[in-house]
Amino acid sequence: MFTKLSHLALAVCVTVALSATSQAQATCGNTGAAGITCTPAGTQTTVTVQRVVFMSIAPAAAALTAPTNLDFVAGGTTVKVDLAAHVVTVRANATWALTIKGSAWTGTGNNAKAIGDLAWSKTGGAPFTAMTNAAVALNNGVATASVITTLAYQTNWALVSDSPGTYTMALTFTITAP
Repeated sequence: MFTKLSHLALAVCVTVALSATSQAQATCGNTGAAGITCTPAGTQTTVTVQRVVFMSIAPAAAALTAPTNLDFVAGGTTVKVDLAAHVVTVRANATWALTIKGSAWTGTGNNAKAIGDLAWSKTGGAPFTAMTNAAVALNNGVATASVITTLAYQTNWALVSDSPGTYTMALTFTITAP
């Protein structure tokens, strides 16, 4: 009795294994004269494409124009504008949004400078938007092979409060594809 049950269990296992294998493949066969064809039904390919986003920023570090003595002839403050300081290129296969934010100025000397002393524009001129330490919408779009956003910067300088030294502000660009 035990042997019959063992053979029955083995037969069931082999049947289940073979049926699972046959469902995982497409086959066909044909016999005949030359020119016959065989086309299995149900063959397919599958791939899952994830969201793709790409951003490049050139140059990595934008050099801003420093004020000179001549810039302060008319008074104690001046504004320097740097056109096309950063070029941001975006590629994406879905809708996307680009933001920018700044951080506190750092560097040498006594350079306690307000974050809003740096402003940006994507039109290359007025109006400029004062930099903040919170992310601000810069650009957005739909799936694209290439969208280029060119940024100009405007820096406010004050002769009595902007001490000699190097001023640096870290910028954070973030791209999201919701």
